[in-house]
Amino acid sequence: MLKPAIAGACALLLTTAPAAWAEIDAPTIWSDWQEVSSSFGASLSAASEDYSNGTLTLTDVSVETTMGDVTSTTSYGTIAMVERDDGTISIELPEVIESTGTTVDEGVDVEQKMTITSDNLSTIVREEDGVRTYDISADAYTMTMTQEGVEDAPPTEVTMRLADLVSEYNSGLGDDGRGFDQTATATEFEMAIAVEAQGEDQEPVTITYVMKDITSEAEGSYGEMPESPIETLSDINATYSGVIRHDGSVLTVAGANPQGDFSVDGTSENGLIEFSLGEDSIAYTLSSTGGNVVAAVPTFPVPINFSMEELTTAFTIPFGEIGSEKPFGMKLAYRDIEIDDALWALFDPTGQLPRDPATLVVDLTGSANLTADIFGDPEAVAAMEGPPMEVTELVIDELLLKLAGATLTGSGDLDFPNPSAEVPEPVGTVDLALDGGFALVDKLVALGFIPAEQAAFVKGMAGAVATKTGDDRLESTIEFTPGGGITANGTPLR
Repeated sequence: MLKPAIAGACALLLTTAPAAWAEIDAPTIWSDWQEVSSSFGASLSAASEDYSNGTLTLTDVSVETTMGDVTSTTSYGTIAMVERDDGTISIELPEVIESTGTTVDEGVDVEQKMTITSDNLSTIVREEDGVRTYDISADAYTMTMTQEGVEDAPPTEVTMRLADLVSEYNSGLGDDGRGFDQTATATEFEMAIAVEAQGEDQEPVTITYVMKDITSEAEGSYGEMPESPIETLSDINATYSGVIRHDGSVLTVAGANPQGDFSVDGTSENGLIEFSLGEDSIAYTLSSTGGNVVAAVPTFPVPINFSMEELTTAFTIPFGEIGSEKPFGMKLAYRDIEIDDALWALFDPTGQLPRDPATLVVDLTGSANLTADIFGDPEAVAAMEGPPMEVTELVIDELLLKLAGATLTGSGDLDFPNPSAEVPEPVGTVDLALDGGFALVDKLVALGFIPAEQAAFVKGMAGAVATKTGDDRLESTIEFTPGGGITANGTPLR
């Protein structure tokens, strides 16, 4: 059900991101909003428009967004635009907006209910030197969404709340007047998710996530209205990039299953969320530092307690015309992981293994030929037996694994001349280095995890494919040659 989510997100964006390049008055503001919505292939309309005494009253405002065979309609009630004596315009919304949206996907109606509540919301529009600025503030801004009718998914309610919101949005930037940027701050953001039980033996699950002292920046541009109907993200002539930073977060998960209650409690010192929409990819980064997590699992004898200095997850996901070559990327960085001594004692009660912090970093970039439109036809993607793209190039920018006194590092650059083959064969090299590997194997033997005979075999194989370059250090260059050949430090493996 990805397409309804995309359509719904576009509908929300249209009501908060107007452009501008004309004189400032209420009808012009409304016209600009409608022009931006059309650039997304959407229709922004009102059941009635009444412009009198400097006030434009828009009744039953709604947005209809179509992407492929998915249509999403969302209503926002009555909006008033009031022209003020100082030349600015006040955008006035009800304190509570009850909205119902319906997404039609292949003949199936998915209903989404949304309630927007604002406390002391102020939105003032002003213009200077051709740049139109929206000054937005609110003591609190809360959005509650419920969704039902999604196949194989339980009814879910999501509530998001911003406290002490202050934001400035500038539109009409750039030579064509279609650029924008925005800054915002808030003392707190809270998101609460409630998932209803799916069966008699299940319990509801609640998830709460809170970020403190938030700052954000964003910029982008809107293009001309597409000439043909919008089928995928590639058809939207818009670019966007933004980052949200916070100075501490708290995560709480609680629920139950037939085995008993489970919970997860986590904190972080700070972090960020980055997102970008480009011409051929979507990218996002989630990162936190100074994290601590305690998890209680019914069938596990002790709490799972660990800390992590850095947790970063980043993906660059390509989209576009099937058969075109696009860039992709992935980075996972989990640095300085330390687990509680009670957890260590379960598998190493005598302290044989070094309990140094563990680290895992995998940083990959590359390019691939698209075999499916990931965001335009998720049903086709779900029906695929293989991945939605064929890798043509893979670069290992960094590989790092530090665990129990051993360190593995690596890098590489591989091409795939025949990416559509059943088993694509790479051409290129991968460089690997291992420090402390033999010492770790000896400790695993002492703990009884590995038989001594197998340990001796592992050491012998390592000596055959790697070169010893220091005290318990092995290095190897793995080369993949045309025709499927593989060598390690010049020694043929295949």
